[in-house]
Order: sequence, then structure tokens, then C-alpha cells
Amino acid sequence: MEQLSNQAAITGQTQQNASAAASYYMQEQEKGLVDVQLEVDSIKTDIFHLIKQDVLETDKSGNVDWKPIKDPKQRILSDWGVDRIMQSVHFYVNKNVLLSNFSEDQIDRIMLRFVTELNDLVLLKYDMLFKKSSFEECKEIILERIEQKKKLKKFSNEILGIKFDSVKVNKELLEEIESHLEAEMDKIRQEQRKEKIRDYGLLMAQLEQMVYATLNRAWKGEERGSIRRHTTISELVGNTPKSQEKGGIFSWGRK
Repeated sequence: MEQLSNQAAITGQTQQNASAAASYYMQEQEKGLVDVQLEVDSIKTDIFHLIKQDVLETDKSGNVDWKPIKDPKQRILSDWGVDRIMQSVHFYVNKNVLLSNFSEDQIDRIMLRFVTELNDLVLLKYDMLFKKSSFEECKEIILERIEQKKKLKKFSNEILGIKFDSVKVNKELLEEIESHLEAEMDKIRQEQRKEKIRDYGLLMAQLEQMVYATLNRAWKGEERGSIRRHTTISELVGNTPKSQEKGGIFSWGRK
């Protein structure tokens, strides 16, 4: 009888240890789930690369990572512009927002404020917000235009049956542009800025959608409600029924 009692004690201790281990495991699993659910750094990272216009590329090993845009002239925002917009993003995309309790009207008002701030930023600081074409970029565009004019001149000479003198034509084109080279560069910068402003609308629409999706997760406290439900389920699964704690395989001995 004493031997059975000792075995029962050992078995009971083993069950308690197993229950404690299972409970700890469930707590760690639940903690990991909450961390993943409230993780917003990846969202902000995507937004950062989005407004920088980086592209996802796959390397030879199959790894996918963000890479800078191949043609810097296509970038819409300056480095200052990217940092300034990310300041706003950090304010609207964070754990506190996810764990809030917003009504539909509140979400609409927050989004209206967000969009208004972005528009005001463009209106008041567009000169700093948009990327300026560098001297090298303007030079490249001018050389491309000269090359295009040379091709047109060559084609024109071929139609008229005139021998094309590449050196002479190139000299004429350079002399033609020399007198107003600075004005031409300013003109190119203005043209490039207009192009960036046209693309800005689509970029901001994508940004607004990501912020709006984040705010909607806090609609009527759904995010924290979801976490609470997961926690309750984990507690129910992790708890050992009282009948097992009192019984076990030796419960027949108490009858």
C-alpha cells in the first residue's frame, strides 16, 4: 500500500510538472501570437520602401529584398521628404493605435486630418519635399536630347541626299545650346518636378490606403478584442480539469 502511495505521489508530481510545462508553453505561444499581431515595424518598413520607390528583387539564392530604384531620376521624393512623411506614419501606425477603440466616424475624421496634413505639406514645402534633379541628371538629359537631334539631322540629310558630317553637326548643336545652357537646366528641373507631382497622387493614394487599413483594425476595439479572445481560449486549453487533478490513474483507490 505504501508503494502504491509513493507511486501515486510521483505520478501526481509528474502530472503537475507536465501541467506547468504545458501552461508555460501556452503562455509563450500566446505571447508570441500577441507580438506578431501587434507588430507594425514591417508595415512601416513597407511604407518606407514604398515612398522611396524601392523595388523587391530576388537574388540567386531565392532571397527577396528591397533594392534602390535603378534610375534615380524616377524618384519622386527627396530624402527630407521621405523622412518627413515617415514622421507622420510613425504617429498613425503604432501599437497604441491598434489597441484603440475607434468608431467609424472617428476613423473618417482621423483619415481626413491625415490627408489634409499631407496636402498642406505639399502646398507649403513642395520645394523641399520633391527630389530636385541634380546637375549630373540634367546633363544626362541634355546629352540625350542632343543625341536625339543628331539622329533627326542624320535622317533629314539621308532624305535630301546630303552627306552627314557627325562632327560638324555635333559642334553646331553644342554651340546652339551653349548660350542658354543654364536656362535649359532650369527648364529641365521644372519639367522633372511637374512629372514628380503627377506621380505623387498615386503614391499618396497607396500610403493613405495602408494607414486606413491600420486604423480599421482598431474599429470598435476589434484588435484588442481579438487578442482577448485568443488569451481566453489559451487559458481554457491550458488549464487542467479539477477531476484530473484529484483523480489520475489512482483515483479508483479512493472509492
